[in-house]
Amino acid sequence: MISLFESSNNIIWYLLFGIIFGFILQRSRLCFVSATSDPFLTSSTVQFRGILIGILTASVGITAIKYLSNGTLDLLGVSAISVPLFLGAFIFGIGMILCGACTTGMFVRMAEGYAIHFVTLISVIAGYLLANSHYQALWAPMIANSLAIFLPHELGWIGGVLAHIVLIMLLYLVALRFEEGTAPSNSTSYLKGGVFLGLFIILHYIVLQSTWSVTGAFFWLSDLSAFTDAKLSTVAIGPNLRNVGLFVGALISALIGKNWKLKKIRSSKQVCRNAVGGILMGYGACIASGCNISAFFTAAASLSLSAWVFLPCLFAGAFVGTKILAKWL
Repeated sequence: MISLFESSNNIIWYLLFGIIFGFILQRSRLCFVSATSDPFLTSSTVQFRGILIGILTASVGITAIKYLSNGTLDLLGVSAISVPLFLGAFIFGIGMILCGACTTGMFVRMAEGYAIHFVTLISVIAGYLLANSHYQALWAPMIANSLAIFLPHELGWIGGVLAHIVLIMLLYLVALRFEEGTAPSNSTSYLKGGVFLGLFIILHYIVLQSTWSVTGAFFWLSDLSAFTDAKLSTVAIGPNLRNVGLFVGALISALIGKNWKLKKIRSSKQVCRNAVGGILMGYGACIASGCNISAFFTAAASLSLSAWVFLPCLFAGAFVGTKILAKWL
Protein backbone atom coordinates (compact mmCIF):
# COMPACT_ATOMS: atom_id res chain seq x y z
CA MET A 1 0.00 0.00 0.00
CA ILE A 2 2.81 2.41 0.87
CA SER A 3 4.53 1.72 -2.45
CA LEU A 4 1.31 2.63 -4.24
CA PHE A 5 1.20 5.98 -2.47
CA GLU A 6 4.83 6.59 -3.40
CA SER A 7 4.14 5.93 -7.08
CA SER A 8 4.77 8.99 -9.21
CA ASN A 9 1.43 8.40 -10.89
CA ASN A 10 -0.53 8.07 -7.65
CA ILE A 11 -2.05 4.81 -8.81
CA ILE A 12 -3.69 4.49 -5.39
CA TRP A 13 -6.35 6.92 -6.60
CA TYR A 14 -7.73 4.24 -8.91
CA LEU A 15 -8.28 1.94 -5.96
CA LEU A 16 -9.82 4.69 -3.83
CA PHE A 17 -12.26 5.76 -6.52
CA GLY A 18 -13.21 2.13 -7.12
CA ILE A 19 -13.96 1.70 -3.42
CA ILE A 20 -16.09 4.85 -3.42
CA PHE A 21 -18.04 3.85 -6.53
CA GLY A 22 -18.63 0.34 -5.16
CA PHE A 23 -19.81 1.71 -1.82
CA ILE A 24 -22.24 4.15 -3.48
CA LEU A 25 -23.70 1.55 -5.83
CA GLN A 26 -24.23 -1.05 -3.10
CA ARG A 27 -25.59 1.41 -0.56
CA SER A 28 -28.02 3.10 -2.98
CA ARG A 29 -28.97 -0.15 -4.78
CA LEU A 30 -28.71 1.79 -8.05
CA CYS A 31 -28.76 -0.84 -10.78
CA PHE A 32 -28.50 -0.45 -14.56
CA VAL A 33 -30.20 -3.80 -15.16
CA SER A 34 -33.27 -2.74 -13.19
CA ALA A 35 -33.17 0.66 -14.87
CA THR A 36 -33.56 -0.95 -18.29
CA SER A 37 -35.73 -3.96 -17.43
CA ASP A 38 -38.14 -2.55 -14.80
CA PRO A 39 -39.99 -0.37 -17.33
CA PHE A 40 -40.90 -3.56 -19.24
CA LEU A 41 -41.53 -5.75 -16.20
CA THR A 42 -43.09 -3.47 -13.57
CA SER A 43 -43.52 -0.09 -15.32
CA SER A 44 -41.16 1.41 -12.73
CA THR A 45 -38.68 4.03 -13.93
CA VAL A 46 -37.27 5.21 -10.60
CA GLN A 47 -33.90 3.53 -11.20
CA PHE A 48 -33.63 4.99 -14.69
CA ARG A 49 -34.49 8.43 -13.34
CA GLY A 50 -31.78 8.06 -10.69
CA ILE A 51 -29.24 7.38 -13.43
CA LEU A 52 -30.41 10.43 -15.39
CA ILE A 53 -29.94 12.61 -12.31
CA GLY A 54 -26.45 11.15 -11.89
CA ILE A 55 -25.57 12.01 -15.49
CA LEU A 56 -26.92 15.54 -15.08
CA THR A 57 -24.88 16.00 -11.88
CA ALA A 58 -21.66 14.71 -13.44
CA SER A 59 -22.14 16.76 -16.60
CA VAL A 60 -22.20 20.03 -14.67
CA GLY A 61 -18.66 19.55 -13.39
CA ILE A 62 -17.30 17.86 -16.52
CA THR A 63 -18.69 20.61 -18.75
CA ALA A 64 -16.97 23.26 -16.63
CA ILE A 65 -13.67 21.34 -16.72
CA LYS A 66 -13.82 20.91 -20.50
CA TYR A 67 -14.73 24.55 -21.05
CA LEU A 68 -11.79 25.73 -18.95
CA SER A 69 -9.37 23.35 -20.69
CA ASN A 70 -9.41 25.47 -23.86
CA GLY A 71 -10.18 22.48 -26.03
CA THR A 72 -7.57 20.04 -24.72
CA LEU A 73 -10.16 17.84 -22.98
CA ASP A 74 -13.12 18.35 -25.32
CA LEU A 75 -13.04 14.84 -26.80
CA LEU A 76 -12.25 13.02 -23.55
CA GLY A 77 -15.05 10.48 -23.06
CA VAL A 78 -16.52 11.14 -26.51
CA SER A 79 -17.03 8.05 -28.69
CA ALA A 80 -17.71 7.51 -32.38
CA ILE A 81 -21.21 6.70 -33.62
CA SER A 82 -20.81 3.51 -35.61
CA VAL A 83 -22.32 0.14 -36.47
CA PRO A 84 -20.26 -1.56 -33.71
CA LEU A 85 -21.73 0.93 -31.21
CA PHE A 86 -25.30 0.04 -32.24
CA LEU A 87 -24.65 -3.68 -32.30
CA GLY A 88 -22.46 -3.73 -29.19
CA ALA A 89 -25.05 -1.88 -27.09
CA PHE A 90 -27.78 -4.26 -28.25
CA ILE A 91 -25.72 -7.37 -27.51
CA PHE A 92 -24.64 -5.93 -24.16
CA GLY A 93 -28.29 -5.27 -23.23
CA ILE A 94 -29.26 -8.88 -23.87
CA GLY A 95 -26.28 -10.15 -21.90
CA MET A 96 -26.86 -8.08 -18.79
CA ILE A 97 -30.48 -9.20 -18.55
CA LEU A 98 -29.48 -12.87 -18.82
CA CYS A 99 -26.86 -12.35 -16.11
CA GLY A 100 -29.03 -10.20 -13.87
CA ALA A 101 -26.14 -7.76 -13.54
CA CYS A 102 -24.24 -5.20 -15.59
CA THR A 103 -20.47 -4.76 -15.44
CA THR A 104 -20.59 -2.73 -12.23
CA GLY A 105 -23.42 -4.81 -10.82
CA MET A 106 -21.49 -8.07 -11.07
CA PHE A 107 -18.81 -6.69 -8.74
CA VAL A 108 -21.47 -5.43 -6.32
CA ARG A 109 -23.34 -8.75 -6.36
CA MET A 110 -20.11 -10.71 -5.83
CA ALA A 111 -19.44 -8.52 -2.81
CA GLU A 112 -22.93 -9.34 -1.49
CA GLY A 113 -22.16 -13.06 -1.67
CA TYR A 114 -23.63 -14.13 -5.02
CA ALA A 115 -21.30 -16.92 -6.14
CA ILE A 116 -22.82 -17.02 -9.64
CA HIS A 117 -21.36 -13.65 -10.52
CA PHE A 118 -17.82 -14.98 -10.35
CA VAL A 119 -18.97 -16.98 -13.38
CA THR A 120 -20.32 -13.73 -14.84
CA LEU A 121 -17.00 -11.93 -14.36
CA ILE A 122 -14.95 -14.72 -15.95
CA SER A 123 -17.39 -14.86 -18.87
CA VAL A 124 -17.36 -11.09 -19.41
CA ILE A 125 -13.58 -11.12 -19.57
CA ALA A 126 -13.68 -14.08 -21.97
CA GLY A 127 -16.21 -12.30 -24.20
CA TYR A 128 -14.15 -9.12 -24.20
CA LEU A 129 -10.92 -10.92 -25.08
CA LEU A 130 -12.73 -12.87 -27.81
CA ALA A 131 -13.91 -9.66 -29.45
CA ASN A 132 -10.52 -8.03 -28.95
CA SER A 133 -8.80 -10.92 -30.76
CA HIS A 134 -10.35 -9.85 -34.09
CA TYR A 135 -11.30 -6.24 -33.26
CA GLN A 136 -8.67 -4.63 -35.51
CA ALA A 137 -9.55 -6.84 -38.47
CA LEU A 138 -13.35 -6.72 -38.25
CA TRP A 139 -14.64 -3.85 -36.13
CA ALA A 140 -11.96 -1.12 -36.18
CA PRO A 141 -12.42 -0.37 -39.93
CA MET A 142 -16.12 0.35 -39.31
CA ILE A 143 -15.22 2.84 -36.58
CA ALA A 144 -12.31 4.52 -38.35
CA ASN A 145 -14.45 6.78 -40.54
CA SER A 146 -17.29 7.27 -38.04
CA LEU A 147 -18.04 10.62 -36.43
CA ALA A 148 -17.34 11.35 -32.77
CA ILE A 149 -19.79 14.15 -31.99
CA PHE A 150 -19.16 16.46 -29.04
CA LEU A 151 -22.35 18.51 -28.70
CA PRO A 152 -20.67 21.92 -28.05
CA HIS A 153 -18.62 21.50 -31.24
CA GLU A 154 -21.82 21.18 -33.24
CA LEU A 155 -24.13 23.57 -31.39
CA GLY A 156 -21.74 25.87 -29.53
CA TRP A 157 -21.19 25.70 -25.77
CA ILE A 158 -24.52 27.27 -24.84
CA GLY A 159 -26.51 25.35 -27.44
CA GLY A 160 -24.74 22.05 -26.73
CA VAL A 161 -25.20 22.27 -22.97
CA LEU A 162 -28.83 23.36 -23.29
CA ALA A 163 -29.58 20.52 -25.72
CA HIS A 164 -27.99 18.08 -23.27
CA ILE A 165 -30.04 19.37 -20.32
CA VAL A 166 -33.28 19.49 -22.30
CA LEU A 167 -32.77 15.90 -23.50
CA ILE A 168 -32.20 14.65 -19.96
CA MET A 169 -35.22 16.51 -18.61
CA LEU A 170 -37.43 15.26 -21.44
CA LEU A 171 -36.36 11.68 -20.76
CA TYR A 172 -37.01 12.23 -17.05
CA LEU A 173 -40.52 13.56 -17.74
CA VAL A 174 -41.28 10.75 -20.19
CA ALA A 175 -40.14 8.25 -17.55
CA LEU A 176 -42.44 9.86 -14.98
CA ARG A 177 -45.34 9.81 -17.42
CA PHE A 178 -44.63 6.15 -18.16
CA GLU A 179 -45.23 5.36 -14.47
CA GLU A 180 -48.72 6.90 -14.43
CA GLY A 181 -51.32 4.43 -13.24
CA THR A 182 -48.77 2.35 -11.34
CA ALA A 183 -47.67 2.52 -7.72
CA PRO A 184 -44.54 4.73 -7.82
CA SER A 185 -41.62 3.98 -5.54
CA ASN A 186 -41.20 6.38 -2.64
CA SER A 187 -37.53 5.51 -2.27
CA THR A 188 -35.08 8.37 -2.79
CA SER A 189 -31.98 6.17 -2.45
CA TYR A 190 -31.62 5.79 -6.22
CA LEU A 191 -31.74 9.54 -6.78
CA LYS A 192 -29.25 10.15 -3.96
CA GLY A 193 -27.04 7.40 -5.35
CA GLY A 194 -27.11 9.05 -8.77
CA VAL A 195 -26.12 12.43 -7.31
CA PHE A 196 -23.22 11.01 -5.27
CA LEU A 197 -22.05 8.92 -8.21
CA GLY A 198 -22.08 12.03 -10.40
CA LEU A 199 -20.14 14.09 -7.85
CA PHE A 200 -17.38 11.52 -7.48
CA ILE A 201 -17.16 11.03 -11.25
CA ILE A 202 -16.39 14.75 -11.45
CA LEU A 203 -13.66 14.31 -8.83
CA HIS A 204 -12.32 11.30 -10.74
CA TYR A 205 -12.20 13.47 -13.86
CA ILE A 206 -10.23 16.16 -12.02
CA VAL A 207 -7.75 13.90 -10.23
CA LEU A 208 -7.04 11.34 -12.96
CA GLN A 209 -8.03 13.40 -16.03
CA SER A 210 -9.82 10.38 -17.40
CA THR A 211 -13.31 8.93 -17.49
CA TRP A 212 -14.50 5.97 -15.44
CA SER A 213 -14.53 2.70 -17.34
CA VAL A 214 -15.00 -0.89 -16.20
CA THR A 215 -14.51 -3.17 -19.19
CA GLY A 216 -11.66 -1.09 -20.62
CA ALA A 217 -9.48 -2.60 -17.91
CA PHE A 218 -9.89 -6.05 -19.47
CA PHE A 219 -8.06 -4.95 -22.62
CA TRP A 220 -4.77 -5.20 -20.74
CA LEU A 221 -5.42 -8.80 -19.75
CA SER A 222 -4.68 -9.79 -23.35
CA ASP A 223 -1.05 -8.71 -22.88
CA LEU A 224 0.11 -9.29 -19.32
CA SER A 225 3.56 -7.90 -20.14
CA ALA A 226 1.98 -4.43 -19.98
CA PHE A 227 1.72 -4.77 -16.21
CA THR A 228 5.51 -4.80 -15.90
CA ASP A 229 6.23 -2.26 -18.64
CA ALA A 230 7.36 1.02 -17.09
CA LYS A 231 5.47 3.06 -19.69
CA LEU A 232 2.26 1.05 -19.60
CA SER A 233 2.04 -0.22 -16.03
CA THR A 234 -0.08 2.64 -14.71
CA VAL A 235 -2.70 2.47 -17.47
CA ALA A 236 -2.77 -1.32 -17.20
CA ILE A 237 -2.79 -1.68 -13.42
CA GLY A 238 -4.85 1.39 -12.55
CA PRO A 239 -8.18 0.48 -14.20
CA ASN A 240 -7.94 -3.13 -13.00
CA LEU A 241 -7.16 -1.90 -9.50
CA ARG A 242 -10.22 0.34 -9.72
CA ASN A 243 -12.33 -2.75 -10.49
CA VAL A 244 -10.87 -4.46 -7.42
CA GLY A 245 -11.89 -1.34 -5.51
CA LEU A 246 -15.45 -1.71 -6.80
CA PHE A 247 -15.63 -5.11 -5.13
CA VAL A 248 -13.96 -3.89 -1.93
CA GLY A 249 -16.19 -0.83 -1.62
CA ALA A 250 -19.35 -2.84 -2.20
CA LEU A 251 -18.16 -5.46 0.31
CA ILE A 252 -17.56 -2.80 2.96
CA SER A 253 -21.04 -1.40 2.36
CA ALA A 254 -22.63 -4.86 2.40
CA LEU A 255 -20.91 -5.76 5.68
CA ILE A 256 -21.87 -2.46 7.31
CA GLY A 257 -25.47 -2.85 6.18
CA LYS A 258 -25.49 -6.56 7.06
CA ASN A 259 -26.35 -7.41 3.44
CA TRP A 260 -23.67 -10.05 2.95
CA LYS A 261 -24.82 -13.63 2.73
CA LEU A 262 -23.39 -16.45 0.67
CA LYS A 263 -25.79 -17.38 -2.12
CA LYS A 264 -24.78 -20.65 -3.70
CA ILE A 265 -25.12 -21.40 -7.39
CA ARG A 266 -28.57 -22.93 -7.87
CA SER A 267 -28.18 -25.05 -10.99
CA SER A 268 -26.21 -25.80 -14.13
CA LYS A 269 -28.86 -23.88 -16.05
CA GLN A 270 -28.01 -20.77 -14.04
CA VAL A 271 -24.31 -21.25 -14.80
CA CYS A 272 -25.06 -21.63 -18.50
CA ARG A 273 -27.28 -18.54 -18.53
CA ASN A 274 -24.70 -16.35 -16.80
CA ALA A 275 -21.88 -17.71 -18.93
CA VAL A 276 -23.73 -16.89 -22.14
CA GLY A 277 -24.86 -13.52 -20.81
CA GLY A 278 -21.37 -12.65 -19.60
CA ILE A 279 -19.80 -13.48 -22.96
CA LEU A 280 -22.41 -11.31 -24.70
CA MET A 281 -21.73 -8.44 -22.28
CA GLY A 282 -17.98 -8.65 -22.74
CA TYR A 283 -18.20 -8.96 -26.52
CA GLY A 284 -20.69 -6.10 -26.79
CA ALA A 285 -18.67 -3.82 -24.52
CA CYS A 286 -15.52 -4.41 -26.55
CA ILE A 287 -16.98 -3.59 -29.96
CA ALA A 288 -19.05 -0.67 -28.57
CA SER A 289 -15.89 0.73 -26.95
CA GLY A 290 -17.55 0.68 -23.56
CA CYS A 291 -20.23 -0.67 -21.27
CA ASN A 292 -23.11 0.89 -19.35
CA ILE A 293 -20.60 3.10 -17.55
CA SER A 294 -18.13 4.33 -20.16
CA ALA A 295 -20.30 4.10 -23.30
CA PHE A 296 -23.39 5.56 -21.63
CA PHE A 297 -23.08 7.16 -18.20
CA THR A 298 -19.72 8.92 -18.51
CA ALA A 299 -20.10 9.45 -22.27
CA ALA A 300 -23.41 11.25 -21.68
CA ALA A 301 -21.87 13.31 -18.89
CA SER A 302 -19.05 14.17 -21.31
CA LEU A 303 -21.63 15.60 -23.76
CA SER A 304 -21.05 12.85 -26.32
CA LEU A 305 -23.94 12.21 -28.70
CA SER A 306 -22.86 8.56 -28.84
CA ALA A 307 -24.31 7.96 -25.36
CA TRP A 308 -27.81 8.82 -26.58
CA VAL A 309 -27.36 6.41 -29.48
CA PHE A 310 -26.10 3.70 -27.13
CA LEU A 311 -29.11 4.10 -24.80
CA PRO A 312 -31.99 3.06 -27.11
CA CYS A 313 -29.91 0.14 -28.42
CA LEU A 314 -29.26 -0.90 -24.81
CA PHE A 315 -33.00 -0.73 -24.07
CA ALA A 316 -33.76 -2.75 -27.20
CA GLY A 317 -31.30 -5.41 -26.10
CA ALA A 318 -32.75 -5.40 -22.59
CA PHE A 319 -36.25 -5.89 -24.02
CA VAL A 320 -35.10 -8.86 -26.09
CA GLY A 321 -33.19 -10.16 -23.07
CA THR A 322 -36.34 -10.18 -20.92
CA LYS A 323 -38.12 -12.25 -23.57
CA ILE A 324 -35.25 -14.73 -23.78
CA LEU A 325 -34.98 -14.94 -20.01
CA ALA A 326 -38.70 -15.66 -19.65
CA LYS A 327 -38.32 -18.70 -21.90
CA TRP A 328 -35.05 -19.80 -20.27
CA LEU A 329 -36.31 -19.82 -16.67
